[in-house]
Amino acid sequence: MQPELKVRKILGKTYLNENRLADALDIFSKILVDYPDDLETIQILGNFYLASGDGKTAKNIYLQAQKLDPENKAIQHQIGLAEEIEDVDGVEESIPTDLPAVARLLQRLTGSKQVISENDVMRAALLLEKIITSDSPADLVSKHLDEIDELLPALIELNIRQARVDGRPDLVESLRGLQVNIDYQLEARESGKPASNNSDLPPIQFAGSIFLLLPDAEKKSNRMTLLKSALESFGCRVTEKGEYVSGRDARPDVVITSNPHTNPMLLESLSALSVEGAPIIVDLDTDFEKQPASHPEYNSKGLGNQTRSNAYTSAISMARMVSAPSEDQVASLKNSTENACVLPDGWSQQNKLWSKSPNPRKTINIGWAGTNGQLEDLLFIRRFIVRVVREFSNTRVVIIGNPQAYRLFENLPEKRRMYLPVVAHEEFPYLLSQIDILLVPLRTVPFNTSLPDTILMEAGARGVPWIASPIASFRRWQAGGIISESLDEWHLNLRHLIMDEEYRRSLGEAGKQAARSREMNNLGKLWLEIIKQVTDTK
Repeated sequence: MQPELKVRKILGKTYLNENRLADALDIFSKILVDYPDDLETIQILGNFYLASGDGKTAKNIYLQAQKLDPENKAIQHQIGLAEEIEDVDGVEESIPTDLPAVARLLQRLTGSKQVISENDVMRAALLLEKIITSDSPADLVSKHLDEIDELLPALIELNIRQARVDGRPDLVESLRGLQVNIDYQLEARESGKPASNNSDLPPIQFAGSIFLLLPDAEKKSNRMTLLKSALESFGCRVTEKGEYVSGRDARPDVVITSNPHTNPMLLESLSALSVEGAPIIVDLDTDFEKQPASHPEYNSKGLGNQTRSNAYTSAISMARMVSAPSEDQVASLKNSTENACVLPDGWSQQNKLWSKSPNPRKTINIGWAGTNGQLEDLLFIRRFIVRVVREFSNTRVVIIGNPQAYRLFENLPEKRRMYLPVVAHEEFPYLLSQIDILLVPLRTVPFNTSLPDTILMEAGARGVPWIASPIASFRRWQAGGIISESLDEWHLNLRHLIMDEEYRRSLGEAGKQAARSREMNNLGKLWLEIIKQVTDTK
């Protein structure tokens, strides 16, 4: 079984044991999207339908499982049970990998009856028309807050239908996700329980010693700094060094090494640890195989140097697990190793700058933070930024950490632009707090498409709305901002956010909600899952 799949199953089963059906169903339905032939997941979803009283759908799912394992008597028994149950409403469902099916199954399991009637949809349409045509929309909304709350599912359904008419399947999917989330929240409200959060899951206990082998102990990456702090908060014994000497140093129970090829001298330590049987996790925070020669770190970390390239290959060959923050990067790594998993970047609430309120300002700050290698990406939308700044007198451009990028806006008056120098990463939340709208333009080139969602997650943790290019990891994150599908949309979306303060606020809140799952208290548990897995594997 693939490590990443095993972690997701453990999490799903934990939710099941805690009777958190919505969370468990969400986990297993998404597993089935990625692993449609996983026998255990198919059986679990069949059991969901059986428990809901939908015998017809349960039987079809068990029959699919039977094709994968014809001699399995347990599956045959489940098919018999499904045949004995009379279908509740005669509707045969597909396996719940789409959001509407997930919502309907959850309604069956929980007894929730959030069914949207055509009468409610009509009431929602009439109310919406009243608000739009009113001379004072805000007053009308305030007078009908209770009715809006009651008709919220119908209002979303109305928008879903309009999105279908407009040919926007992406918007339909997003609204369906919102619809399901509202169902979950209503269920939680009615049961008197708070909405679920991964933070209440107890971490796996690991009593062994963890050794962080770092290429440069004095310039430790933010990823490793946060990881060490999270593991120690769970009571783990963590040691970090820049080398390992056999006979002098005690053999650790597990080794985590970050970008070891950037210091080829580490290969000697890794070889010694491998010979002694210490399980090794190689963590790669960048897709070095796709890193272009123009990238500012290519000469210091890239694979253009033969020594580093050989060290990169050797380190992966010695690893029991290779981890990376991006799903696309992990997919590429599967060409080199069978054991690769996604361990995304996170943030720590222990850093109070994430929650510190910014000083009030009169301007709307449009911000960008990137490397020299991303200047071409910024040039991609520069004219739209200049155009908007000239159009709205209350706006200002903020460039973080890149003097060359700042010079691209020299034609703007000094009071309409601001440069913020690079700071230590723990102070990065302060820089983000100086931005009201974050722009993340990326061209469709191999290195960009393999990037993780880190910058959007960090913007979410700080409550900053964003506009970004449609790369895969950004689409998967989605919360807290807007994806610009075309060049023209950059201008339209930026104008929209500048003019609509409430929309900016609501996107910022959505980003905050999503970023909670990536607080290090949660990610540390995923790391412990992988650590436990590699130490159990021979």
